[in-house]
Amino acid sequence: MSDSVTDGLLLSLFPGVGLLDRAFESAGFCVTRGPDQIWNGDICDFHPPSGAIWGIFGGSPCQDFSAARRSAPTGNGRKMLREFARVVREAAPEWWVLENVPAVPDVRIAGYHHQRIDVNQGWYCGVKRLRHWQFGSRSGKVLEIPRGKVIDGAESPALAHDGRTFRELCRLQGLPDSFDLPGFTVEAKKRAVGNGVPLIMGQVIAAAVRAAYGLNYLEATSFDATMCERRRCQCGCGRVVKGKAKYDSPACRKRQQRRRERCHQT
Repeated sequence: MSDSVTDGLLLSLFPGVGLLDRAFESAGFCVTRGPDQIWNGDICDFHPPSGAIWGIFGGSPCQDFSAARRSAPTGNGRKMLREFARVVREAAPEWWVLENVPAVPDVRIAGYHHQRIDVNQGWYCGVKRLRHWQFGSRSGKVLEIPRGKVIDGAESPALAHDGRTFRELCRLQGLPDSFDLPGFTVEAKKRAVGNGVPLIMGQVIAAAVRAAYGLNYLEATSFDATMCERRRCQCGCGRVVKGKAKYDSPACRKRQQRRRERCHQT
């Protein structure tokens, strides 16, 4: 593999119509896409070569973990998490990133340091959308995410089943006016875009990967790179703590306590 990070090939899992792919490509990475149901592909039949991929990213189906769910979980959500982990083990990349809703279980893969980070789209634009990102690296590197506050009056996010127009959903996801999905019905277009990762959120994650591996991060954000040398919250949220503190806030302490309780129950 080339010494240049951006020459390392990335694999996109559950790519959908490629919104997260666009974010990594705009950060200078070369992305290849795995199979997706939207194109009649099945990740269960996918077996990547070992050692050919530098990083893997993707957002697995979230319906089973969504707060908006009105029926019992189907089991498909956990199955797709297992498939994601299987592909990582087979490909053996340096790092992986998984996006999903806040209630998604931790995905821990042997040989990889694990980090869990909550990120809100509203920190970077006028649309609020909370997602959890999990990052694993063989080398123990971690992602540093610039954080902020959701502005008052922030708009609700694009959804898979949304009454707003396709063009409006594209705007909420940060897509250009020229974006289209020829051959899709209007409802299929809205569902595909609503299921995607907002472009700006993906760009923040892609920039954090660049920073973790020594590429220039300051061009993309106002993040202070010296924070990489400071202590991080032990709940895995990605925040930097002050002094000798272990947690950034009481909420972080409670989150870690709930995880310990779940581990004792299993």
